[in-house]
Amino acid sequence: MLRSFTKYAKLYIPIKYIPIKTVRSDTIADSETITMKRTTYVKMIAVAFLMVGFLAGFVTNWFIGGSPASKAPPTLSGTGTVSIPTTSIPGGSSGSGGGNSASSGSTNLAIPSYAPFRGSNSSTINFVEFGDYQCPFCERFFQQSEPQVMQNYTNTGKIKFYFLDFQFLGPDSQTLGQGAWCASDQGKYYEYHDYMYSHQGTENSGWATADKVKALATNIAGLNAQQFNSCLDSQKYQSRVQNLTQLGQSSGVSGTPTFFIGNSKKGYVQITGAQPYYAIQQNIDKQLSAA
Repeated sequence: MLRSFTKYAKLYIPIKYIPIKTVRSDTIADSETITMKRTTYVKMIAVAFLMVGFLAGFVTNWFIGGSPASKAPPTLSGTGTVSIPTTSIPGGSSGSGGGNSASSGSTNLAIPSYAPFRGSNSSTINFVEFGDYQCPFCERFFQQSEPQVMQNYTNTGKIKFYFLDFQFLGPDSQTLGQGAWCASDQGKYYEYHDYMYSHQGTENSGWATADKVKALATNIAGLNAQQFNSCLDSQKYQSRVQNLTQLGQSSGVSGTPTFFIGNSKKGYVQITGAQPYYAIQQNIDKQLSAA
């Protein structure tokens, strides 16, 4: 925690004046001389050292701010909690920077059969993200942690990775969600996912209107623009996006990103927030060992 220096700007330490013994000038032949007892001189040096020691300790404590143990990275096992940024539903129980927890693995989740995934079909552990394409913390996870999850777990066949809609930040979020399923019609669901998060604009700034989503989609290799545009204009997948968002809510999602790790037999650990990779890794490994 950063502490403001100005908070302590008026701090001062009162110092008592120490009397000194002088010799009258008229008793000195050539110049004015000020003398003091040796014991008084020693006392002044001792006081000076005490002041220096006090100030050094104060400043050290100020800037270091605690013991090395207080700086240890947080863990996410069992019912432990860690503060991780999320975008929450207005009035929801968690907010940006709020407490985010991992449950004990008793959460249930029904993944729709139509949902595409990344990874091997033989994987027994599912990694499910509920996200909003406008959510800045979802984008943070995409940039900082997801690549390592893909490299170490998805591409090695250990887990299946699912991204499901929790589009709640506004009309443009709904448009982006529908666009993902239009891309899915052409086998480009995750290509669309990657491109939109790689080119995310400011939330509700107008970067994802229907016309702009169409323009962005033209940069996805192999996507038929005419077919995509026709699908988006028809709002073919409006109800699907809404149903998936409702699925998230009924499963306990109150903000994005929210993750579920596990399977239908053992249950799922639910984690909320743009977790650092080590926290995700810890929970995946725990679920793999229990599978």
